[in-house]
Amino acid sequence: MSALPKLFDKGRTRGIVTIIALALGQAASTGVAAFATRDVFAAFRDTETGLPVAALALVACSGLAIAAMRYRERVVAERVGQDYVAALRVKLFQHLAQVSARDLARRRAGALSLRFVGDLSAVRNWVSLGLTRLTSSLIVLPLATLVLFLLNVHLAVAAAIPIAIGMLAMAIAGPRLGPAHKKLRSRRARLAADMSERVPHAPELRLLGRVKTETRHIIKRTETLIDAALERARGAALLRAIPDAVSGAAAASVFVTALASGAAAAEAAGALAAVGLMIQPLRELAGVWDRHRAWKVARDKCESLLSVPKLANRTDNELSVLENVPQSLTFKSAGAGRLSPVNVIARPGKKIAIIGPNGSGKSTLLSLAAGLESPESGAVLLGDRNAFELSTSERRKLIAYIGTRSPILAGSLKRALTMGVDGVLDDDTIFRCAEEFGLGQVIERMGGLSGKVSEAGRNLSAGEIRRVLLTRAALSNSSLLLLDEPDDALDQDGIRLVEQLVSNTPATTLMITHNRDLAAQMDEIWIIDDGRLTIKGPPELVFTDRSEAVRDWR
Repeated sequence: MSALPKLFDKGRTRGIVTIIALALGQAASTGVAAFATRDVFAAFRDTETGLPVAALALVACSGLAIAAMRYRERVVAERVGQDYVAALRVKLFQHLAQVSARDLARRRAGALSLRFVGDLSAVRNWVSLGLTRLTSSLIVLPLATLVLFLLNVHLAVAAAIPIAIGMLAMAIAGPRLGPAHKKLRSRRARLAADMSERVPHAPELRLLGRVKTETRHIIKRTETLIDAALERARGAALLRAIPDAVSGAAAASVFVTALASGAAAAEAAGALAAVGLMIQPLRELAGVWDRHRAWKVARDKCESLLSVPKLANRTDNELSVLENVPQSLTFKSAGAGRLSPVNVIARPGKKIAIIGPNGSGKSTLLSLAAGLESPESGAVLLGDRNAFELSTSERRKLIAYIGTRSPILAGSLKRALTMGVDGVLDDDTIFRCAEEFGLGQVIERMGGLSGKVSEAGRNLSAGEIRRVLLTRAALSNSSLLLLDEPDDALDQDGIRLVEQLVSNTPATTLMITHNRDLAAQMDEIWIIDDGRLTIKGPPELVFTDRSEAVRDWR
């Protein structure tokens, strides 16, 4: 079963029914126009009847009705497509919010962005311009063909043969677009990933003398993208050319048959009118093939993303509810990634410094405690609860996590300072806390808490970003505080603010740091080396240890 949202859901079903009704209306108007055209041409031979006002009025009204119904069909179809894509966009985002940080980190940012831009555009095009037009065409074409047979069987057969051949040609050529779309999408994803990786660092790449090299790389990627785009364009152009060829062939076939069979000119004119009105749905069928191939590639990519396993998350009401007071944090043979199974306990309210070489598994340990990753073995307990049984509201209240890449989204400074904070805080409380963490000048520079922070905090210095995150942690009042190198990019005053945060909170605290002075002020030190917990104990004992793991910390 597909993980994508159901097409027939909520208001979309009503929209699709409306499209079907409009298609039936267009087919009926096509029939009226064909018969009215026949009557108009019949009046040319019977001059005594006078001007065929009723037939002319029907021709004009049918044209207006078809135009109005096509207009309405496009609007309704766009609404259905946009509504479906909105549901898929939300589902993708909510799914990504529940997957392991490690699984998400394996995917390039540009390729992920393409899911929410290019792939969703392909999905919208299929629903609003593909599926709905396919529905309309499959209604209009058979009913218009029935009209032809009612006018004149011989002329109907003459028109139907080239139209059928054209549809067969499209059915043969259409699937060939699949590989072209797949190649185009793949190369577009690579270029998007490359650009999203390089553009933020363009000035530094210039300093590194890499502009020419990276430009050549981008040009090469662009050329392969252009080749794939042209391959897809040639296939799409061929599909769209078929209805134009069919139009001429069908008209010629009707003329030849009419002359050979001695059919009335009025019947031939009616048949030509019906054929002319059938060409537009035929053109839309050509576009349907193109959009279906693009949709199939996008669908597979979205389903692949939705198949990434989610972290365990239970909200069973029968489970005991943890109070927001310091709890013990227990790692019971918990391991993941490079971190080997760890057995260790952080007692309630204790301050733990985690030190060790880069890449040894320190951040993985913190991610397990925060619930950003699930243990591949063992369990992580907060109090008497498995950390992955915590509901979203419990996590928000109980855990404050400040990582090396914690999010600062574009918006107000107040929003940046309070993101993830449980409850509503008044501006005075936020202002006082921000000032305590050295953000007074930042608030003044931005014109108050309503001042705008740019994407990823790019209008803040690295040290100011850390101070914002420290303020956020202080405002959270959580009972478990997890800090991943909070002193990074901070000056000495900033480091003292980290000391202030840790000493003033009653929360059980785990802090990764490379600062010996900070580590020495904690209750306990854990040393992680090569994925293993090698040493743990109070600072005065750990720093007198003569093992190689401690040597660099003296």
